Amino acid sequence: MTEKRKAYDAATVLLAKQDDCSLRYAALEVRRCLEAVVYEKLRVYDVLLPEDSVYKWQPPQAFDALIEIEPNAEESCTISIAMHKEPGSTEETHFQRLGVDERPKGKWIKKTWQKLGSYLHADWPFSSGKPRSPLQPFLEKTLKELAPLVNNSFTMTMSNNIDFDCSGCGKIVRVMEKAVESSRRAACLNCGMRYRAEKPEETFLFYPDEPPFACECGAVFFIPSRHIEVGYKFACGGCKRAFQINGFDWKFNAVIDDAVTSESESDSEET
Repeated sequence: MTEKRKAYDAATVLLAKQDDCSLRYAALEVRRCLEAVVYEKLRVYDVLLPEDSVYKWQPPQAFDALIEIEPNAEESCTISIAMHKEPGSTEETHFQRLGVDERPKGKWIKKTWQKLGSYLHADWPFSSGKPRSPLQPFLEKTLKELAPLVNNSFTMTMSNNIDFDCSGCGKIVRVMEKAVESSRRAACLNCGMRYRAEKPEETFLFYPDEPPFACECGAVFFIPSRHIEVGYKFACGGCKRAFQINGFDWKFNAVIDDAVTSESESDSEET
């Protein structure tokens, strides 16, 4: 709360000077303010954050986690309460508003953060892209968009949580039940392994949404797709035997009249 306000005020002062040097420092303070807003929002989800890896996160990982944890984390909402005699009954009194939870849009966070960063670097002389737009109007617009998030620190969420073991890293994954109910998906915030969630009866079951790897010892394990690249090293979860990805097998078929046939099929290997 303190840091976002300090960064916001510092950016406002620097922006008023309207010289190039001050504008760059203002961009840095606006970026710091944006990061502080996201970190403040994540605090309410602290029981869902992976203890072993959260301290290593960079801002983009924190941004992704904020959206991954709760589907409606991007939707601002008003929280009100009223007295009830028993669960599900009609309220006995008028609702009393606790506050408005202002929530930023995920795409806006990442796009704004990256654009602010682009103004902090020297111009690349070999760039063939469009020249950067003027910084002053962009900073003024961004500060205006940040104002509700800086002036309001009310953040709240309520949910039952579900725990299961990750097939990728072995850590415990904790997810919000209401998030799984709506998306039927889950993800390990520690290693990135993604899961599909099924509910055949009263309890959710989680299945890795990644390709399986089988070891000679009989163990079957999974690797998050973001790690699958040439040179990646991993170990069997059973016998601890070490492996390395050395290449990929690709297959292609001839397409005739927009229909895939098996008349021509070839294998190639990329190393």
